[in-house]
Amino acid sequence: MRINHNIQALNAYRNLSQTMSATSKSLEKLSSGLRINRASDDAAGLAISEKMRSQIRGLDMAERNALDAISLIQTAEGALSETHNILQRMRELSVQASNGTLTDTDREAIQKEVDQLTFEIDRIADHTQFNQKKLFRGSEEGRAFVEISSEQVAYTSEGKWAGVVTAEPSEPARVDIEVSGELGALGSADLDAKTFTINGKIYEIDVTGTTEGVNADNIAVIVDGWSDGGDAGDQAGNINLLLNALDTAIQQNDPTLSATPVPAEVTEVEGEEAIVSGKLQLATNNPMSPADVEAEDDLFQAAILSDLTSEEGLSFVNPYAENSAAAGFSASLTADLATPVSLTFSEVPKAGDKLVIDGLTIHFADEEPVEEEGEPSEVPADAPVDEPAQPSSEVTINISDKDLDTVLQEIDATLTRIQVEQPALLSSLDPVHTVIGTTISIGTINTNDGRDNGMTLELVDGDFAADLGKDLSVSFQIGANEGERMSLSISVMDAASLGLARDDDRVTPLPTGVRAKAGVDVSTESAANAAITLIDEAIRKVSDERSKFGAIQNRLEHTVNNLQSANENLTAAESRIRDLDMAKEMSTFTKNNILNQAGQAMLAQSNQLPQGILQLLNS
Repeated sequence: MRINHNIQALNAYRNLSQTMSATSKSLEKLSSGLRINRASDDAAGLAISEKMRSQIRGLDMAERNALDAISLIQTAEGALSETHNILQRMRELSVQASNGTLTDTDREAIQKEVDQLTFEIDRIADHTQFNQKKLFRGSEEGRAFVEISSEQVAYTSEGKWAGVVTAEPSEPARVDIEVSGELGALGSADLDAKTFTINGKIYEIDVTGTTEGVNADNIAVIVDGWSDGGDAGDQAGNINLLLNALDTAIQQNDPTLSATPVPAEVTEVEGEEAIVSGKLQLATNNPMSPADVEAEDDLFQAAILSDLTSEEGLSFVNPYAENSAAAGFSASLTADLATPVSLTFSEVPKAGDKLVIDGLTIHFADEEPVEEEGEPSEVPADAPVDEPAQPSSEVTINISDKDLDTVLQEIDATLTRIQVEQPALLSSLDPVHTVIGTTISIGTINTNDGRDNGMTLELVDGDFAADLGKDLSVSFQIGANEGERMSLSISVMDAASLGLARDDDRVTPLPTGVRAKAGVDVSTESAANAAITLIDEAIRKVSDERSKFGAIQNRLEHTVNNLQSANENLTAAESRIRDLDMAKEMSTFTKNNILNQAGQAMLAQSNQLPQGILQLLNS
């Protein structure tokens, strides 16, 4: 018997510790439901399980991708369903228009509907999108690097868009010639040979009716029946005679103006007769911007002069100004707010691309111009002095190794610099222009007033023609691993690609990617008959595209089913490795629990053994 070392107790303690550790692991497994909670539980099993988990999660995401692909196809197919309906209606109208019972007026009404249906096909192609991905406009390479929002800019030739952007027209310039009672009281001798200079033409008053004394270079204003020394009624009559005669002369000799006489009237004021002044309201036939009013050429010269004075009863009234004594035409400033235009960039411009804004041409190059180095040559003393270099209307922006945002900021900075250094080049451009995302917003305050005075916009895309009409390729990740992909090609489905887009003449077909200006011609019996075949071909193209979508959708549905099956089976395999058999582990836990109780009892007994030595001392 020993006192210092209780071997039995140590043995009981060791066994109890092992049993308690096993019980702790069992509790961990039972509480988590997992057989492997750490790598030490099953190192090889953990590695295999994690590999399976990556595959399972990949299959889950691939299933979602395939379902998203089905949704994209359903969106595209739904849009083409409406395009089909439009084409069937257009064919119906073409059959109707080819009937000989219709008149030209009837076919004109049919043509209007055909045009609008063609525009709607373009709108569907332009705006059908899934998650902001436009589906029927083809690949990015098949579109211009800039999309200009203004309808005043149109496709002109291969890779070129051009137009003149103008703000809404201002009102016509106007002025009122006001004639009061004092002038009606003048004698005929005082009035005769007086002149008006209106819009550069001299009108001379003739009260004799013979025009014998009228200057040959002047326009006669024949005032027949002028009354000298009459009462208020006679004076009002004189005023109206002058207004009507001046109106007649202007209408006959100046097609740029319109005149409207407002007759003078006699009224009573505090018991006395008074004359309400008569007016001749003059206006330009075309709208005019404020800049046009101040122009020097004859067509827009607006000055009005007269030998008669305000003391004699003549005045000029500006209907737009607070100061009604101002002489000459004026125009309301209805175009003081710029008409906005958005230049939306789809990619960084390429070398050789060009953008023209007003009088400035911006070229894009992939390298800076290189200046040749060398020793400066000696200049002879008597050599002529070169003239200073004239400011250039062209600039070059280097696009080498630059992203789109950097290039847009450089374009905006260039516009700002040119507006300061060479304002004449950008006189039509509104001073405020901004860059927002991939869009440069500009504007013009120049109005469309019968002259080409708007803001020129021109775009040249060097590789547009080569990439025209390229299909949009969409690739779907439908598997858990690299390379498990499926591609879908979506054709351009605008009116031009269907063979239905026409230029303004209704004869010239437009290339794919360019919006229609008119539909196919159905204005005659023969043209409508030919349109039936064109529309049949368009229907066939849309049918082929929809059939392709349907076939791919069916394929993707099988893909989803396969992914779900693979996911299920792989999950079951991973579960066998990772998940816990609860019944089996519960048996192990119960066994260990009993062993814990027995081990505790035996440890207690072992701890009592050294006390037996006391019995020896007592004996």
